[in-house]
Amino acid sequence: MIWPSWRRLGAVRPQAWGQRLDKPGAMALQERHLLICGPEPAADWQCLHTLLVSAAVVGLCRPEEEAVLREALSPGWRHQGGRAERLCHGDTRPLLSTGAQGAVVVGSGGSRGQRRWCLQPLDHLQWAAQALVGWPGGVCSPGRGTLPLDLAGLANPLPLHHVSGLMPPLRSQALGIPHRFLPRRQWRDRTQRPSLRGWGLVLVPSQLQWLMGATGGVDWLRQFSCCWVGGAPLAPALRQRARCSGLNLSPCYGSTETSAMVTALAPQQFLAGAEGYGLPLPHVALRSVSVSGVPGGLEIRTPVLTPGFLVEGHLLPLPLENGWWRTTDSARLEPHGLQVLGRLDEAINSGGETVFPEEIEAGLVGLDGLEAVLVVGVEDVHWGQRLVALYRGTVAVAVLEKAVSGRPPAQRPKQWLRCPRLAPNAQGKWERRRWRAWAEGNGPYGS
Repeated sequence: MIWPSWRRLGAVRPQAWGQRLDKPGAMALQERHLLICGPEPAADWQCLHTLLVSAAVVGLCRPEEEAVLREALSPGWRHQGGRAERLCHGDTRPLLSTGAQGAVVVGSGGSRGQRRWCLQPLDHLQWAAQALVGWPGGVCSPGRGTLPLDLAGLANPLPLHHVSGLMPPLRSQALGIPHRFLPRRQWRDRTQRPSLRGWGLVLVPSQLQWLMGATGGVDWLRQFSCCWVGGAPLAPALRQRARCSGLNLSPCYGSTETSAMVTALAPQQFLAGAEGYGLPLPHVALRSVSVSGVPGGLEIRTPVLTPGFLVEGHLLPLPLENGWWRTTDSARLEPHGLQVLGRLDEAINSGGETVFPEEIEAGLVGLDGLEAVLVVGVEDVHWGQRLVALYRGTVAVAVLEKAVSGRPPAQRPKQWLRCPRLAPNAQGKWERRRWRAWAEGNGPYGS
């Protein structure tokens, strides 16, 4: 099944910032910089903006990842740590055959203990930002078409070194509206949360969950005309709580490789009860294909796909098949939007059936006393892989078992291990291999 773009931007790309420094016929040079992002994202953004205007390539990371990024970027790049430049010899050969142009290098993945460093040219990011102009005007709701959002501005509590935090200032430029970074101390402190009625907000599910449980958090969220939520699965219980609270959520799907979101559900549809992650944005086509006998492998075609990943200073191209990039997600393409089932590389074969652990976890999130849950597959003579659920919190095992009792036998965990240290990594991703090893080493009781 193929989902073509349902709306087109036209053949002209968005205009680039500033003036290009390379001249026709001249050897294009491309300075490379390393920007260590700190607690003041607005100041980091000003530094990044200046570098991108000069057609530089800028690697973005938090301080803890500097050594890892340096290894990927080697040979030496100019360093912008703390925005005080420390010069070192840098390679100025263009990374792309198209010549000098601004670009960023941002981290992708992390769920399997690996970080990949993704190159995204500035014109890709700008093109993706332009896709929100007029959104969601082409979506049909009962009785009439959905009107485009009229936002007063964009608020951004996400870090600049993640593509989801990098895109809002670019989107604000495309939409012609203000942009405001919201440092952690501001949105978490009730007394410092600003009044932003009619603005748009970008969030990850963990931030949404925290705000909905904090004093005054729901009232603060109600003022936003649209809250895009992405970066991780949005649990059904959290969706329903947000819907019952009247929050204008827009669950969205995307990745670093695709310049952030490629689908988004209109807030009106969310409040009306629609599930999933919405229809593709105008620069995107989706299709669902069979992978190794498992139906529903999601593939994406868009002109803003990353050219590739940096490894020791070399660009490794993104693997494509006739322009399509195969993700690791299993999905269904339905008339009202994208339904993501889970990651194919984390699917579990239990009793001859393919099980997506994210589906089981999503059905448990929201139980009283359950702080975190992760389902893994442990090798088993009878089942092939035995489902084991790790959990953190005070919830009783009997409550957990009852919550999955309506699922097929292959989707019911055979063991429940209490794990007080269970948590995702610094990128908010679950390191399933690590926790599977923990489950294998802790027997039927855990610790």
